[in-house]
Amino acid sequence: MIVQGKWIIAVVTAICIAVSIVISVFVINPTYEAQTMLMISPIKKTEMQTTLIQTGDVDINNFSSLVDAISRYPEMSIDTYREQVKAPVILQYIRDELNMKDVPLSIIASKITVNAIKNTNLITISVRDVNPETAAEIANLVSDRFTRFVSETNQKQAESSAKFIENQMKKGRENMEKISEEYKNFLSQPRSPEEVKMELDSKLEKITEYKTQLSQIRVDENATRASLNTAKNLISKTPQKLVTDTTLLSDPLLTGMIKDKTGLSSEELAKIKMSTEQINVIYVELSNAVNELEVQLSNLEAQRKNMEQVIQDSQREIENLQAEYAEKQQQYEILKMELDLSKEAYNAYQQKYKESMIMQSAEVGKSSIVIVSEAIPPINPVSPKKALNVAIAGVFGMGISFAIVFTKEYLIRSKK
Repeated sequence: MIVQGKWIIAVVTAICIAVSIVISVFVINPTYEAQTMLMISPIKKTEMQTTLIQTGDVDINNFSSLVDAISRYPEMSIDTYREQVKAPVILQYIRDELNMKDVPLSIIASKITVNAIKNTNLITISVRDVNPETAAEIANLVSDRFTRFVSETNQKQAESSAKFIENQMKKGRENMEKISEEYKNFLSQPRSPEEVKMELDSKLEKITEYKTQLSQIRVDENATRASLNTAKNLISKTPQKLVTDTTLLSDPLLTGMIKDKTGLSSEELAKIKMSTEQINVIYVELSNAVNELEVQLSNLEAQRKNMEQVIQDSQREIENLQAEYAEKQQQYEILKMELDLSKEAYNAYQQKYKESMIMQSAEVGKSSIVIVSEAIPPINPVSPKKALNVAIAGVFGMGISFAIVFTKEYLIRSKK
């Protein structure tokens, strides 16, 4: 069948090839592609903060994460940049610059292709047009306007963040001043926590001294009571008076007087007994000692009771001072903590405000986007691809011719 229909196959294939050549050469306008390449440095908020910290412009504190969450700077990745290349603002700029007012933005966008080169921070902007000069001009305009667009977008974001942070900073300063005034007024009170603490420490020192004195008084009281008991025991065994038995002859004067008056002899006088009594000196001394010890013990007991009362009163005063100090200290710590937090928040807002001002004044687009190569007018068109079109037409013609041959043979056999 193929051999019999070889002329049909050759003719149909030749016609298809001829038609494709005519269309590719005379009908389809050649399209040129100009390409520009950009090197992107992705913007990350953490990197920006690190840079500012290294230059000494800010001071990181505990509120940084909170303030960053309130006024977050957008992180720009390669994909983010790539999606922004065909922004309406950029397309409108191209239309105005090239005086293409009647051309829809969608048509201009269809001419532009943006690709990111894998595993690099490079993106390519390709523009196709029937005019090679126009293609190159559009590519260069897109890269230039895109750089300025990124800078303007980031500056607007920084300006908005700066205004918001400035308002928050004013509120934070007002709150800090208010709390600071309350803090000063609290410290200027007649009995500040420090004064109460000093008084409490003084009372504690005094009560320690009182307790030491009370211990000494108790020791002296016990010793005096023991001495008194010993003295009483001794005095109970000691006679109050001493009695002495003697003869009358022991007193010559008295013996002589009695002899003169009575005429008794010495032998008779010797038989007369005489008893003498005298106060016991030891008993007197022991009695005096007991009296002194009783007076001393009475004084010590009075001192002990008085000291116990003083300690009890001091203990109550200390308890009252401790309660007062705890209350004032709690108020002081609350005010101090609020003041520290307000200062920390204000410093965080100041830090973020400085960062926003720097971002607002910096041309981030120019610093983060570098045009590696500008587009130049291409010499050779990228379409139509004549050889490919001819090859496709040849394959298509052979397919059609085979179908014709098979169909013809099928019809002939069907009739038979």
